[in-house]
Amino acid sequence: MKVAVLMGGNSSEREVSLSTGRAVMKAVETLGLEVIPCPYEDELEAVIPLLKNADVVFIALHGGEGENGGVQKVLDENGMKYTGSDAASSALAMDKNKTKLLLGENDLPTASWLMIEGNSSGEVKTSEERFTYPVVVKPNADGSTMGVAVVHKASQLDDAVEVAQEFGGDVMIEKYIPGREITVGILEEVALPVIEIKPSHDFYDYKCKYTTGMSEYICPAELSSAVTEPISLISKQIADLIGCRHYCRVDFRLNPENEFFCLEVNTLPGLTDTSLVPKAAKQAGLSFEEVVKTIIDLALE
Repeated sequence: MKVAVLMGGNSSEREVSLSTGRAVMKAVETLGLEVIPCPYEDELEAVIPLLKNADVVFIALHGGEGENGGVQKVLDENGMKYTGSDAASSALAMDKNKTKLLLGENDLPTASWLMIEGNSSGEVKTSEERFTYPVVVKPNADGSTMGVAVVHKASQLDDAVEVAQEFGGDVMIEKYIPGREITVGILEEVALPVIEIKPSHDFYDYKCKYTTGMSEYICPAELSSAVTEPISLISKQIADLIGCRHYCRVDFRLNPENEFFCLEVNTLPGLTDTSLVPKAAKQAGLSFEEVVKTIIDLALE
């Protein structure tokens, strides 16, 4: 069987994608399957002929067209089987605002927020008492915490919005939830053990995600079953609501009263030996290679 590993891409998360792609290729080779490396940098069309030679495309992309449904739509149009969520679900999950609106409509917990349109550069009316600080400023449609900042006072808000706008236009200003960073991986419609992330910064930013030693990961999280059971159940409900398939990750903040709030859904979470979904899967007794094989098998069904 031939597995095309699609990686790189043209988003701000290109380097993260290449890391995932290399790890996936190594696992595919270990599984005894034939690998077709498909890195690209500019146009996806450049690797379409390579992709068509494979039985299945393993999407190792992050951010941009790899995660917003653009790539999935092209693969569908070419009749290719691929890993991860379909185009519609990918587009929904990538749009944090639409995701949170859907969560609210279904009485699922998420932090309060408001949106700043992409053409509103600067002057977010910081003189008005519109927010209780701190708040989190983030691009509405980007990943890996690119352009994200925790803002502690009104005088910092315009600058943070301007930076976030560089990563995709519309910007979300979200209530900061004090407490703990929690994430739940979903594999084959099953919630994996809950992970707590302890970043060295005040939130789990890009540096903490991808610099060795900048974060501590506790799996399973040191939480009572009274917390882990409902958060696992709601993670599954959220993934189903978005329409995720094969695997995904749902991120939360857990406040000191043990109330949890969904921040976002990641339809293509990182897949390296040190990424969160493989960490949780290992705790559940699955090797990295078994995770990759499970995802491939699901895509082929």
